[in-house]
Amino acid sequence: MILLKLIIENIFKVIVLFYSFIADLVITSIVFIREKEQYLKNFKLINIEGIQFEKKTILIDGYKHLYTTCGNFNAQSNQTLIMMGGIPSDPSESLYWMASELIKKNPSLKILIIHLPFYENYSKIELTDDTAKFNTLNLPFNRESSNANVKVDPKFSHYNQSKIVEKILNKLEISKAHFIAHDRGVIVFEYLMTRKNDFFLSFSRGAQVWDYYEEEWSKLAPFICVGPPHRFMTKPWQLKFLFTLVTFFGFPLAIRSEGFLKKCRVANKNTELFNRFTHLTYKTNMANKNFLNKVKQTMLQTDSSLEIENRKNLPKDIKIMQFQGEDEFKLNSKNKLISDQPYFGKYNLFRNEIEDIYPECSHQVHSKLQSKYIDCKNEYKKISLLPSARMSFFALIPDSAHFNVIENPKGCASAVYDFITECNLGKI
Repeated sequence: MILLKLIIENIFKVIVLFYSFIADLVITSIVFIREKEQYLKNFKLINIEGIQFEKKTILIDGYKHLYTTCGNFNAQSNQTLIMMGGIPSDPSESLYWMASELIKKNPSLKILIIHLPFYENYSKIELTDDTAKFNTLNLPFNRESSNANVKVDPKFSHYNQSKIVEKILNKLEISKAHFIAHDRGVIVFEYLMTRKNDFFLSFSRGAQVWDYYEEEWSKLAPFICVGPPHRFMTKPWQLKFLFTLVTFFGFPLAIRSEGFLKKCRVANKNTELFNRFTHLTYKTNMANKNFLNKVKQTMLQTDSSLEIENRKNLPKDIKIMQFQGEDEFKLNSKNKLISDQPYFGKYNLFRNEIEDIYPECSHQVHSKLQSKYIDCKNEYKKISLLPSARMSFFALIPDSAHFNVIENPKGCASAVYDFITECNLGKI
């Protein structure tokens, strides 16, 4: 039986690799057409909605790390924001739109976007005698295989990436700031906070699990993903295949908010919305082999349970907020779950933090909505916190799911800016 599964797995892999080859050609062509002008230039200066960004590098231990700046370079610490994105989208580019919205709210802000360390195109994987901490789940049967003897490159662990961030901040002479992160960037900043909490005036975290997780939930993937399916992502071709499926076919689940997609259907070329759709729909699906192998290195060294365990070490005196896509675990028009980060009901990842607005639900059921716990703001909604909550602020971002910083950057910026302002005024 095991031998038969192995044979089928290998046949399945060959089919998927052929499919991926064709998909790469199509997607690359579409991105070239949609962003032709950008392909013809090597931009170091980027303009987003009138806000200018500048790409720079900084030398740390013989390696050039990428970062991007915008705003007022003379800003004080409480007006300085440090940001980091995640994967599979470009860790820097995915945050440009949100950063732009923050600067439009307050031009006196200084923003520094640090690229996920060693995910720059020119970095190389250097295997050591260290070995993987976690196994792999293999499609199509979810068969688990051991990685006990698989060597890894430790610099791609989130803990070691946090050490690089510390060195970057020290070299740039930044001693204190407000930190904002999305996806994998959240984990890197959390490790930094557990070691060097003096940097943090506050921490805003987007689209990342918190402090509750049941191990059996990981076995529901890929049809129901409660948190990122790390075990599948340890094989690059599986990650690429699954992400293409969820993006273009909404199978076995969806990843983008239908509210966002509806707006994109009428977006004119070269508009901000058109470019965000290009980024999330096409550019996230053209990750090259080098990038995917880096993801593999990271995923062999982390999972949700390890990340949750580390949160026990977060200092209690630093204010933390969460900005979450409102459409997480909503059923789309094809009756498929959207995304992987439920904040309510049966698979609630935040049950120790906020009031359950869809109690006992496995997906959003409008008739069960507890609207009494929701405070509607102009661009986002706040959920009431539990009396024992560690967090100080929990925001839902409309028309967005996991990739809220791309789907609704204005909503994310509004929630984070209000939180930071309240922190600066001592109201939280």
